[in-house]
Amino acid sequence: MARPREFDQDAVLQKAMELFWQKGYERTSIQDLVEHTGVHRGSLYDTFGDKNQLFLTCLDRFRDTTKNRAHTILEEDGPAKDVLGRYFERLIDIAMSDDNGRRGCLIANTAMEMGKVDPVVSFRIEAYTLDMEMNFHKFLMRAKQRGELKTKHTVQEAARFLLNTRNGLYVLAKIATDRKVLEDAAKVAMSILV
Repeated sequence: MARPREFDQDAVLQKAMELFWQKGYERTSIQDLVEHTGVHRGSLYDTFGDKNQLFLTCLDRFRDTTKNRAHTILEEDGPAKDVLGRYFERLIDIAMSDDNGRRGCLIANTAMEMGKVDPVVSFRIEAYTLDMEMNFHKFLMRAKQRGELKTKHTVQEAARFLLNTRNGLYVLAKIATDRKVLEDAAKVAMSILV
């Protein structure tokens, strides 16, 4: 008879995700995961599979838990300039937070670390990126319908520009000591679009 699991899978997955987020995939060893989660190696394998499978599960968890953090702001009513301003303010709050060690965005970090090395990881990164682009696209379409979009570019091009700005702000927050650096970049992006 198999022994029941003696740990909270959700809590362990959260700890594993945080470790991968802090150190990256390659620099995180199974032993690091054992020590950080407090779960024996065999139990980790039995529950989550190998390191790669655990990492993929962590990417999925990140996608699910972060989907609603800042992007729900883009669905709010109000002038597009105000909504986008609140979005960037929230993003900068998250990115500049010393509570998480300014670790950036797990998806952006993974894209930079692993790129096209692992096709399954690449697929997840692309899916997450497309979700973000779609959120920006919907926001910009509403702004365009209300006559608030002032760019000469297509909505799709503008959505990709916002996606790039978002990722750039997370990367910039890893090295910037002054919040104003990020605020200035967001301000220029806003002035171009709304």
